[in-house]
Amino acid sequence: MKTFVTVGNAKQPFTRLLEAVVANAPLLPQPVLVQHGHTPSPAGSLETVAFIGMEAFADRVREADLLIMHAGAGAMIHAITAGKRPIVMPRLAAFGEHVNDHQVEFAEAMSAAGKAWLAKDADELRRAIECALMERTSGPLASSTPPIIARIQAVLKELSLGEER
Repeated sequence: MKTFVTVGNAKQPFTRLLEAVVANAPLLPQPVLVQHGHTPSPAGSLETVAFIGMEAFADRVREADLLIMHAGAGAMIHAITAGKRPIVMPRLAAFGEHVNDHQVEFAEAMSAAGKAWLAKDADELRRAIECALMERTSGPLASSTPPIIARIQAVLKELSLGEER
């Protein structure tokens, strides 16, 4: 198992996310790779890289057992396309992490749709990690079944009931 953490490439540092990751590092599947961008590299024994190319980024997302990321649309699209449900922490303007709070609304919408785990601070990150790891060992939640799959399953069930009559 392995964890990939990314803060994206925004010029503003995202120290809050990296401090939360370091605080919760014992829970994370190892090894942990942190793409820290313009944020100072976190202290500790985590493997870090400032930036990686798009192909390497996509590979890391695909290979990771656990994803922790900022709530940027591009990063989240990569995760969802790879069939992953990432843990996301939106950057906040109040902490100087971004120019506005556009990531909050996006992260909340993706969480409500069952496409991401939302964490707004270190405590919520811990709970999200625990939930994500539990989901990983017990299988996906029923609510995360895409609507088209649920509809196909219902039609197949109806067809099999019709054959029994």
